[in-house]
Amino acid sequence: MAHVFTLGEALATFFVDAGGEPSMVAVAGAELNTAVGVARLGHRSSWMSRLGDDAFAGLVRATLAAEGIDDRFVRAAPGEKTGLIVKQRLSDDLVRSEHYRVGSAASGLTAADFTADDLADVDLVHVSCITASLGEGPRALFERVVHEAAGRGVPVSLDTNHRPQLIDDAGLRDAVDDVIEHVDTLLCNEDEARVLTGLDDAEEAVATLLARGPRTVVVKLGRHGAVAGDAAGVRRSPAVEIPPPHHPVGAGDAFAAGWITAVLEGLPVDGALRRAAWCAARVVADPGDHTGFPSRDRLAEVAA
Repeated sequence: MAHVFTLGEALATFFVDAGGEPSMVAVAGAELNTAVGVARLGHRSSWMSRLGDDAFAGLVRATLAAEGIDDRFVRAAPGEKTGLIVKQRLSDDLVRSEHYRVGSAASGLTAADFTADDLADVDLVHVSCITASLGEGPRALFERVVHEAAGRGVPVSLDTNHRPQLIDDAGLRDAVDDVIEHVDTLLCNEDEARVLTGLDDAEEAVATLLARGPRTVVVKLGRHGAVAGDAAGVRRSPAVEIPPPHHPVGAGDAFAAGWITAVLEGLPVDGALRRAAWCAARVVADPGDHTGFPSRDRLAEVAA
């Protein structure tokens, strides 16, 4: 059972129907979603953030406890608030997401929230550029964790997770440039690969990004599957078909969790791609960002 360490924001999530009526409240956040996925697949998972003392922060802490995620790295921020996301279904394939995160507790993260000892028993660090996009403090924390992990020989997976409302294309390239040479696996979607390389062809983008330092680069292609490249070459994997309606938010985080756990268990790239695609499909089929994430006892379904 490996230990995966991640960090980032938590968001309370409101789901509303086409008419604007609320239907459910849950917890989200890209790195938190991945931490849930890692834990459900049978590995140790810890998450670093800052939480206030509002009602939504209580919901986040309850979710961490229910999912078995280690919260010892969560810093208390009395009087501060939890960010919010509102999701509304517009069609079988389209969900509109509106974020309200300015001034959230997580945006107050700094490099001082982390010490080198936090990685004492960690087997892999997972980060995303969302954290680096929340402000100067979170950006400094993001960079410090990646550099410290690399210095200790701890593998790092980076999901670019571009959020244009937080950072523009140039900002994303800058955030990736600062850490890419220390990254073991770089995960991005087709649009993000284009932003990072200027290339439309996914395989060409993979080759270009590999030359910048990562051991493995994975480009997610949505309904067209994914392509991964390393020193052994390029491999493709199809997506897992599911009936509509589709709930795409959280799919990339599930893909990351599937990939991470497969790699930690020694699966080859082809096997890791299959597990990652299957986990993503399970989340796309569920309205929650991570509520549809499968448990380890369902992994036999990947082969099926």
